Amino acid sequence: MTERTKRNIGNLRSGFSLVELLVAMAIASVVMAAVFKIYTTQQDSYVLQEQVAEMQQNGRTAKYVMAKEIRMAGYDPTGLAGAGFISAGGNIIHFTMDITGEDGTITVPGDDITYAVSSGNLKRNDGANNQSVVENVEAVGFAYAFDADDDGNIDTSAGGNIIWAIDSDVTDTDDQLDKYLDTNDDGIISVDDDAAGADLASPVPLDRIRAVRIWILARTGREDRAFADTSTYVVAHQRVNVHDGNRRHLLTTTVKCRNMAL
Repeated sequence: MTERTKRNIGNLRSGFSLVELLVAMAIASVVMAAVFKIYTTQQDSYVLQEQVAEMQQNGRTAKYVMAKEIRMAGYDPTGLAGAGFISAGGNIIHFTMDITGEDGTITVPGDDITYAVSSGNLKRNDGANNQSVVENVEAVGFAYAFDADDDGNIDTSAGGNIIWAIDSDVTDTDDQLDKYLDTNDDGIISVDDDAAGADLASPVPLDRIRAVRIWILARTGREDRAFADTSTYVVAHQRVNVHDGNRRHLLTTTVKCRNMAL
């Protein structure tokens, strides 16, 4: 056997066997799968955090924008514009204010405002244009506190709680609050109350509204595959039942209508 042949045989013996290659490939596959799993998990977590942050920001924006304008409902420095609430529904609010020129007239666009949710977006109608203010708002709700006898005090129930009411049919022509929402008089509007509300002893004209409570149910734009929401959300008189992977955030605030008691 020549020296060259011996070297070739030695080189063959120093290589990898088929079994060793298969084992190495299996180990590499496990490592790559683990790396991919860690990457996708971190990526999903990052996207989820962004979605939740955006949802919370959307809710805060909606609350700020609506509260700022509702606070001005009924602003009428000349007393000639007849500004005030036009509709006071549980999921729609329509009001006017004489802020454009303060000239005793309701100017459109600008002084005539409606808020409602349509196709998952909070819409603001200024009398001429219906524009999206915030995306991914599942529901919005309103309830109204009032001073029926105009004695300077917001009306309360037998239990001493504020009576939060709505106009249950904004399509009619009476334009009056006719249903109250805290039907068990515990001071909380919840699933324990009758969603249909209960009749007020006497309907209340909209010019006696003194405060508005706002609910905003915001949701993420994408579903979380590892999460399931099966909650029932109370949004004024609405009961929003969900069963999906979207995360949601319910905000509430109360706005005093400082121009309605003048």
